[in-house]
Amino acid sequence: MTITAGLVFLTTPPAHALSFVRCSTGALNTAISSANAHGGDVLFLSPGCVYDYHTPFAGNDATPVVTSPITIIGNGATIRRSLTAATEFRLLDIAHGGNLKLSSLTVKGGRLSADEGGGILVERGGILHASTTKIRDNAASRGAGVNISEGGRAEIRFSTIADNHAGSVGGGIGNSGGTLDLATSRLINNTADGPRPGGGGYNQSDGTATISLTTISGNTSAFAGGGIDQAKGRIIITASSITNNAANGQGTHSGGGGIWNGSTEGPAKMVLNATSVSGNFARRGNGGGISNASGATLTLNASTLKGNVATAGRAGGLYNIEGSTITLKFSTVTRNLSNTAPGGSYNTGTITNVLSAITHNSPSNCAPSPSSVPGCIH
Repeated sequence: MTITAGLVFLTTPPAHALSFVRCSTGALNTAISSANAHGGDVLFLSPGCVYDYHTPFAGNDATPVVTSPITIIGNGATIRRSLTAATEFRLLDIAHGGNLKLSSLTVKGGRLSADEGGGILVERGGILHASTTKIRDNAASRGAGVNISEGGRAEIRFSTIADNHAGSVGGGIGNSGGTLDLATSRLINNTADGPRPGGGGYNQSDGTATISLTTISGNTSAFAGGGIDQAKGRIIITASSITNNAANGQGTHSGGGGIWNGSTEGPAKMVLNATSVSGNFARRGNGGGISNASGATLTLNASTLKGNVATAGRAGGLYNIEGSTITLKFSTVTRNLSNTAPGGSYNTGTITNVLSAITHNSPSNCAPSPSSVPGCIH
């Protein structure tokens, strides 16, 4: 605002100009630092460039920590940790006040074996918006592709998160108490390894997630929740496909080739709407499709569990234990297979059936099962 001779003129601060970033890691670091210092910017990367980082900018981060609104238009560029880098570091870090928008970009090869977020870390108060982005071949102890800290937020659209590896939990994405909105994307071929890992594709130890129109496929956990592992919080999945995932662990609390829901850490609630859970494997545990445990709540609306396998355990389709609750509405549990009966649904908790079919499972649909499964022809 300017005052001249009694007159008041309102002036609008200029919008951030589009800043071209030449094909150099130093240039990208300078551009991010400048954007932070000046309240944000739009960065236009060199088309097809590989920003190849051999050393971190500071600490565990290849680039300066994002603390302002920054848009990176990738133009098919790649930000990666060099194959010859001697030290471990992540690629992008979004701190409180940071709002990072990515498009047409690949984030690749970050590595932090003893820390979180090999590709991207979203800290408390940080926000990630990723569209038409590939996050791949990253490694970390937790959330190898993307890790969302408590109080962080990530919105991912039209993107692929693939071939990432967690030493503990959350091969593709880890959520430690933040918010995830994942839509029209692919979460594929990620892995979680370690003594008791969970969530080859997605692990949620706390927080909330909304997943829609997304394929979660080919992910593997060495213990539980090949596709998705939730310990606490709420997940709503709509019009998605959870296929060909595997959980390789053994014991009562292993399994859930497609999904593991529940733990003693707190209430876990999950809703599947018009979603297919098919072709998943619990190789040594129970629940080839879904395991629901430890007081968890699971609702299936117009969804299908089909062709899932518990190779050495019970319930190729649905395994419900320890006072947990499942509601089936207009859904189908069919053609699932297990080594030990029943093949369709095993229940020691509570299952409510509203016009849902449990049929053509092998070696049986629901028997023997300690608690009844309403509407099931044994």
